[in-house]
Amino acid sequence: VDDVAAYFAAQKKQPTSVRVDTAAVARGKIAATACALCHGQDGKGDPSKGIPDVTGQPPGYLLNQMLLFKTDRRSPGDPTLATQKALMKQMTDQQFADLAAYYSSLR
Repeated sequence: VDDVAAYFAAQKKQPTSVRVDTAAVARGKIAATACALCHGQDGKGDPSKGIPDVTGQPPGYLLNQMLLFKTDRRSPGDPTLATQKALMKQMTDQQFADLAAYYSSLR
Protein backbone atom coordinates (compact mmCIF):
# COMPACT_ATOMS: atom_id res chain seq x y z
CA VAL A 1 0.00 0.00 0.00
CA ASP A 2 2.86 2.38 0.79
CA ASP A 3 4.37 1.77 -2.65
CA VAL A 4 1.05 2.53 -4.36
CA ALA A 5 0.59 5.69 -2.29
CA ALA A 6 4.15 6.78 -3.08
CA TYR A 7 3.55 6.22 -6.79
CA PHE A 8 0.45 8.41 -6.86
CA ALA A 9 2.05 11.05 -4.66
CA ALA A 10 4.91 11.32 -7.15
CA GLN A 11 2.61 11.97 -10.12
CA LYS A 12 2.49 15.48 -11.57
CA LYS A 13 -0.79 17.15 -10.70
CA GLN A 14 -2.97 17.82 -13.73
CA PRO A 15 -5.69 20.44 -13.23
CA THR A 16 -9.18 19.44 -14.23
CA SER A 17 -10.41 20.53 -17.64
CA VAL A 18 -13.97 20.77 -16.34
CA ARG A 19 -15.45 24.25 -16.72
CA VAL A 20 -17.15 25.70 -13.68
CA ASP A 21 -19.75 28.44 -13.24
CA THR A 22 -18.05 31.77 -12.52
CA ALA A 23 -20.83 32.81 -10.10
CA ALA A 24 -20.32 29.58 -8.14
CA VAL A 25 -16.58 30.26 -8.06
CA ALA A 26 -17.21 33.75 -6.63
CA ARG A 27 -19.55 32.36 -3.96
CA GLY A 28 -17.07 29.58 -3.22
CA LYS A 29 -14.27 32.06 -2.68
CA ILE A 30 -16.34 33.73 0.04
CA ALA A 31 -17.25 30.39 1.63
CA ALA A 32 -13.60 29.30 1.54
CA THR A 33 -12.68 31.69 4.35
CA ALA A 34 -13.83 28.96 6.74
CA CYS A 35 -11.54 26.45 5.01
CA ALA A 36 -8.47 28.71 4.87
CA LEU A 37 -7.50 28.00 8.47
CA CYS A 38 -6.35 24.53 7.45
CA HIS A 39 -6.05 24.57 3.66
CA GLY A 40 -4.57 28.09 3.50
CA GLN A 41 -5.67 31.11 1.51
CA ASP A 42 -4.50 29.44 -1.69
CA GLY A 43 -6.00 25.99 -0.98
CA LYS A 44 -2.60 24.32 -1.13
CA GLY A 45 -2.87 22.79 2.36
CA ASP A 46 0.10 21.68 4.42
CA PRO A 47 1.46 18.23 3.53
CA SER A 48 3.64 18.16 6.67
CA LYS A 49 0.41 18.22 8.72
CA GLY A 50 -1.50 15.86 6.41
CA ILE A 51 -3.66 18.68 5.02
CA PRO A 52 -4.08 18.11 1.29
CA ASP A 53 -3.86 20.52 -1.60
CA VAL A 54 -7.45 20.80 -2.88
CA THR A 55 -6.77 23.01 -5.89
CA GLY A 56 -7.40 21.91 -9.45
CA GLN A 57 -9.33 18.79 -8.49
CA PRO A 58 -12.50 17.94 -10.44
CA PRO A 59 -15.46 19.69 -8.79
CA GLY A 60 -17.48 16.47 -8.60
CA TYR A 61 -14.70 14.76 -6.68
CA LEU A 62 -14.35 17.67 -4.25
CA LEU A 63 -18.10 17.87 -3.71
CA ASN A 64 -18.35 14.14 -3.04
CA GLN A 65 -15.48 14.22 -0.53
CA MET A 66 -17.03 17.13 1.37
CA LEU A 67 -20.38 15.33 1.54
CA LEU A 68 -18.64 12.18 2.79
CA PHE A 69 -16.95 14.20 5.54
CA LYS A 70 -20.24 15.91 6.44
CA THR A 71 -22.01 12.57 6.89
CA ASP A 72 -18.98 11.02 8.66
CA ARG A 73 -18.61 8.38 5.95
CA ARG A 74 -15.03 9.42 5.18
CA SER A 75 -12.57 8.62 7.95
CA PRO A 76 -15.41 7.82 10.38
CA GLY A 77 -14.56 8.37 14.01
CA ASP A 78 -11.18 10.00 13.26
CA PRO A 79 -10.71 12.44 16.17
CA THR A 80 -8.23 14.56 14.21
CA LEU A 81 -11.03 15.49 11.79
CA ALA A 82 -13.69 16.30 14.40
CA THR A 83 -13.37 20.08 13.99
CA GLN A 84 -13.49 19.86 10.20
CA LYS A 85 -16.54 17.62 10.27
CA ALA A 86 -18.33 19.89 12.76
CA LEU A 87 -17.72 22.83 10.43
CA MET A 88 -18.97 20.86 7.44
CA LYS A 89 -22.18 19.88 9.23
CA GLN A 90 -23.03 23.59 9.41
CA MET A 91 -22.60 24.11 5.66
CA THR A 92 -25.28 23.61 3.03
CA ASP A 93 -24.92 21.36 0.02
CA GLN A 94 -25.00 24.51 -2.15
CA GLN A 95 -22.01 25.89 -0.25
CA PHE A 96 -20.19 22.63 -0.93
CA ALA A 97 -20.95 22.93 -4.65
CA ASP A 98 -19.64 26.51 -4.60
CA LEU A 99 -16.51 25.48 -2.70
CA ALA A 100 -15.93 22.67 -5.18
CA ALA A 101 -16.23 25.11 -8.08
CA TYR A 102 -13.85 27.57 -6.42
CA TYR A 103 -11.13 25.09 -5.47
CA SER A 104 -11.42 23.36 -8.82
CA SER A 105 -10.78 26.70 -10.54
CA LEU A 106 -7.52 27.33 -8.68
CA ARG A 107 -4.24 26.32 -10.23
